[in-house]
Amino acid sequence: MWAFLVRRLSLTLVTLWGLTLITFLIVHIAPGDPARTAAGPQARQEQVEQIRKLYGLDQPLWVQYARYMGRLIRGDFGVSLWYKRPVSVELKTYLIPTLELAFCAAVLLICLGFPLGILSAIHRNSVLDHAVRLFALTGVSFPIFLLGLILQLVFYRALGWFPAGGRISPFVSPPQTITGFYIVDALLTGNWRALASALHHLALPAVTLAYGSAAVVSRMTRSCFLEVLGEEYIQTARAKGMPERIILLRHALRNALIPIITATALQIGSLLSGVLLVEVIFSWPGLGTYAYTSAVVLDVNAIMAITIVTALIYIGINLLADVLYAIIDPRIQYT
Repeated sequence: MWAFLVRRLSLTLVTLWGLTLITFLIVHIAPGDPARTAAGPQARQEQVEQIRKLYGLDQPLWVQYARYMGRLIRGDFGVSLWYKRPVSVELKTYLIPTLELAFCAAVLLICLGFPLGILSAIHRNSVLDHAVRLFALTGVSFPIFLLGLILQLVFYRALGWFPAGGRISPFVSPPQTITGFYIVDALLTGNWRALASALHHLALPAVTLAYGSAAVVSRMTRSCFLEVLGEEYIQTARAKGMPERIILLRHALRNALIPIITATALQIGSLLSGVLLVEVIFSWPGLGTYAYTSAVVLDVNAIMAITIVTALIYIGINLLADVLYAIIDPRIQYT
């Protein structure tokens, strides 16, 4: 296992290097002038040239990349051309809200996808099965931005049950900052009013982000569970009079988990791609909003940092899935 982890981490470094190179080239090839954007539309050409020289944008591309990689190795993401602050500070500000939203969406994904898929397989061709299959069909059919707008129209404008956006009510003070996660900080400090407001604002964006992925996981769980339930060892266990609960949980579920974990890991990773639209629709002050602003103004250092952090999270999720394979199925051995 240790040799496998070392090898995977080595490949991760190579992957990140390739990712930084491709992203760096795309950002600099894209139309637009980062120095002009940073200087402002009313800036004179002399001011633009000063900014270009200040941030090293007047150097050849390979020199800029070498300097960036030298800073990156030391853990320095550089300074934001737009916000004029270290990118690491901006990441700390915007990443935590995104992680809070993505984590809650992942919990919803797992809590909805697994049970619905299992129940659908157990009660095959029943009303419940048809309802779950309809849920899966609508989940993979609805674009995430359309679902978010529909939820806003129904639950905010028509019913008035949930707020249209934001992270917490403007009439409620945020909890004392301990971790940066509003839910966790509210629980730790006993600020129940802030906890209720944070959960209230989190509901619609979390459901929007999780709905499509939960549909995919439920569909995959149903298919895998049905395949395992048709195996001979399941029929043998039933013929021996083994309780159905033991058959389903100990034998069927464990043998169906490998492809389900793969699909779940991919869907949790895909939450990071959908979070941009969700944060823009619901005015969520997270990494997606920061990425959108950075892309519009061609903030090179910010775009690079966002790409690297997102890639690290995605790679970490898939590495965790690989480790879970060996824990669930002892027949799998990494060398």
